[in-house]
Amino acid sequence: MIATLLLLGSIVLLRIAPWAAGGDTLKAAAGFAPLIGLAVCSGAFLPRRSAIAVGLAAVLVPQFFIHHLTGTPFWGSFLAVQLAAATLAIAAGSAVRTKSSAVPVLAASALSTVLFYLLSNTVSFFSAPGYPPTIAGWWQCLTTGLPEFSPQTWVFGLRQLIGDTSFTALFWLLCRSHSRKSSAAHGMTPATSL
Repeated sequence: MIATLLLLGSIVLLRIAPWAAGGDTLKAAAGFAPLIGLAVCSGAFLPRRSAIAVGLAAVLVPQFFIHHLTGTPFWGSFLAVQLAAATLAIAAGSAVRTKSSAVPVLAASALSTVLFYLLSNTVSFFSAPGYPPTIAGWWQCLTTGLPEFSPQTWVFGLRQLIGDTSFTALFWLLCRSHSRKSSAAHGMTPATSL
């Protein structure tokens, strides 16, 4: 439980720190906080109640601090999308819970990240002024975004994918290592493999 709280704390700090620093730091770090990766790992490795609590706290706690740092509204369509995506990612992690290989867990993380990318940008397309209400406008929202924002949307999405899958791989390796140590201490051989 302590390791889980430390991981949750680090994710929350990764999400909040760029907003506190602002400007260039925010642009450089945009997208790297692995919220979806944490939600998938919560579903895959934690008991159900803890998985839901940790996965949703990783979305809500940073939003609370960002709200106070920036004065932006706490609740909005983007927070709703984040909560929905985190819930789906927890479910995806739960679906691969019994798999001993890293591949299903990494695939669940990557697919959840892509789904979040599509959902969040589609909500932006419908809610942010500046996009033409056409397929070309939606494509702009998915690829370059609005010219006044940096990084471009596709760069943000790629960073999300890298952050989420890297976090998931690291978390899986840590859990596998812990499982081996626990099994060795009890005289058993672990069944996990890549």
